[in-house]
Amino acid sequence: MARWWGRNRRSEGARAVPSDQDPSTSTEYGTLPGQVEKPDGPRTVMLSVHRSGVMLSAGDGGDGQAAPAPRMYPWAEITHLWFANDLEGHSSAGDTVVTQWLYIQRLEFADGTVVTSRLADPPVTTPGDVFRTGQIADRPPSSIWPLMAHIHTQVTEAQLAKAKATLAAGGRVDFGPLTADGDGLDYQDIHIPWEDITVLRYSFVHASVDEDELGAYLRMEFRDREAGAYGFPFRWLRIPALDVPDLELLEQLAAERRA
Repeated sequence: MARWWGRNRRSEGARAVPSDQDPSTSTEYGTLPGQVEKPDGPRTVMLSVHRSGVMLSAGDGGDGQAAPAPRMYPWAEITHLWFANDLEGHSSAGDTVVTQWLYIQRLEFADGTVVTSRLADPPVTTPGDVFRTGQIADRPPSSIWPLMAHIHTQVTEAQLAKAKATLAAGGRVDFGPLTADGDGLDYQDIHIPWEDITVLRYSFVHASVDEDELGAYLRMEFRDREAGAYGFPFRWLRIPALDVPDLELLEQLAAERRA
């Protein structure tokens, strides 16, 4: 059986720093480290996650340069978001598997700043028979995921009204290789009406007999109108998740349009 960890890269080893305060009463949930690409190389930054947005400040890069003043970005100023899970692991003694969940997130801001975070949960030991049944959650208990989930929810809510207004006015919304309009999605030379889409979701596969299935993807099933009465009536489309910006926004639009 093929496994996802055989194809991925090493983690940077960074971890989220949760706030010591109760999120229900605090305006700051915690911080996520990340990197911003600069002409002279990457710079370490910190993203403080708040109710109203994120604050970007300089991290402890140790480069001796003056740190820029922290800047607060409201949710509406995060223009694009990319996300994917990853998994590293190895077999261990006694038929156990040691796994470590990774989270890759990229945020693009209205001023052109792009912050990439690649964070890791602590390693977890799982019995081999449990692992082989696939009983590992896509997003396990974590100090990282709640912070990222808060970002994703708020950014998607801020994007949704604008995207719906664009489609209602006859415009188009780009999702990387996919383009949405009022009638459906365009992918390469295929037009897929909204009502033909039966499944559209983010999915991570960590073990499969088919190595091509491994990893984090946007997976979409849609009716094949050209298959004919005797052909298989559905087709599948699989696109790497990090190639599709604002995937959660696309999921919501598809769900509403199909309904």
